[in-house]
Amino acid sequence: MDNFETYRALTKARDWSGICRVNGFELETAGVNNELGELAEHLQEDETVFALTYGKVSQTERSKSIEFGPNVWLIALTDRRLLAVDHAVLTKSVTTHSVGHDKVLSVSAAQGWMLSKVLVDIGDRSIIIRAFQKATVSAFVELATSWIGETGKPDAGPQNPEISPMQELERLAALKSSGVLSKDEFEATKKRILAQF
Repeated sequence: MDNFETYRALTKARDWSGICRVNGFELETAGVNNELGELAEHLQEDETVFALTYGKVSQTERSKSIEFGPNVWLIALTDRRLLAVDHAVLTKSVTTHSVGHDKVLSVSAAQGWMLSKVLVDIGDRSIIIRAFQKATVSAFVELATSWIGETGKPDAGPQNPEISPMQELERLAALKSSGVLSKDEFEATKKRILAQF
């Protein structure tokens, strides 16, 4: 990955705005200052942050019992995982969720008029991040796809042998009916899945 040592140095310095500048935008921190303050506390030793985004997080119906809740979450793409951090507004309570890169099948973007979404497919469910700062989405998805691909993990599509193309089409239809995917996004992905038959 380009700039790995730069990302590593900025992570060690806890310069989250610097990481965003390397990715081509200024981070608007309103609403996530507490989460940014907590991020370093939840990184593993020598873990490197590549990208940040933030927004409301939800999961598809096939989710397990993990609850993201209605709060604004900071999502960090690191060299090891996707790390979600939420700092409660009225208390000092901090909640985190982590998804290792080995669990991620694909990361994609859905660009909307006002907001954009990051879609993280982890096989048995999808995590949807409704990003509040559109500029963060393309950098986050590009770096996630690049890093996961370079580390030998699947980087696109339903490659889990346990999920058949028919099951993937059903999941895709559910994402469209719930409003996560637009008609065009649905048709493009459906075409890719049908090509597997």
